[in-house]
Amino acid sequence: MMTKGHTQTNQPVSVIGLGAMGSGIASTFLDAGCQVSVWNRSRKKIDALASLGAHACDSPTNAIQASPHIVVCLTGYAAWENVIQDHRLQNHLEDKFIIQLTGGTIDEVQTHASLIEENRGRIADGALMCFPRQLGTEDASLLMAGKAEVLEECDGLLRLLDPNWTNLGDDLTKPSILSRSLTAGIVTSLIGLLNGMAICRAGGIPLELFMQHMEKAESIVPAEKRRLIEAVREGRTEETQASIKTWTGAHETIHSVAEQLGTNLVLQDSIKFVLQEGQRLGLGEHDLSAIIDVFISKKA
Repeated sequence: MMTKGHTQTNQPVSVIGLGAMGSGIASTFLDAGCQVSVWNRSRKKIDALASLGAHACDSPTNAIQASPHIVVCLTGYAAWENVIQDHRLQNHLEDKFIIQLTGGTIDEVQTHASLIEENRGRIADGALMCFPRQLGTEDASLLMAGKAEVLEECDGLLRLLDPNWTNLGDDLTKPSILSRSLTAGIVTSLIGLLNGMAICRAGGIPLELFMQHMEKAESIVPAEKRRLIEAVREGRTEETQASIKTWTGAHETIHSVAEQLGTNLVLQDSIKFVLQEGQRLGLGEHDLSAIIDVFISKKA
């Protein structure tokens, strides 16, 4: 369901960074009636939003001065650090609420937070796990962390992006950790799909047929993902639906077919290693969910 139901507001807000997501954020605020100021290195993107009613800023300094709340959505923390240094933005952060949606490493998030707070600014860090077109709808997914008073102050704007945004508490690194955890599952799933396509093509099977049966085969995946999560959460990884030993045997045939067809085995070798490592740990008769033990940090 992607119906936008904004409460109209004339709240001022600035958006720095106008890529696909940043432009989507600015447009969502404009649709809600906000007074939106925008800045981007590319003037073309600024002008596109100015034509929709946004205030075009000549510099990021102007954007910060224009509003008490500033949303930052750039390609990475390095880009934002360059903007800060080039324009001496640290001198303009006092009493400003920085809503950081760039996404970065744990170290980057912590270093950035220190910079903002040392210069008397307020920081909320987050991650968007949705497409720009989903912003402002029930399909949006916004993960946020920050001090309670900061998140409360930013709540009205955050609800415009995601009516049901998720509060992860005051540990600013949590949005990066959760979003990267989710992305890890997504990207490996998509890479697995592409690997399957390569095997199919090498075997002379049309991708139209692959797609038709892939949709049927994957109908069980959502429920199986939930089962795996619940098994790990509740410590039931010994209750076997299909053991790691069984999965290892099934994978041996996949590996063999992929090898005989001459495809690159980089992914299948990795899967083989993970399954074998599970058995080495004595988990062969356990459920597939027990494979999580292979990935647990040695520090845990």
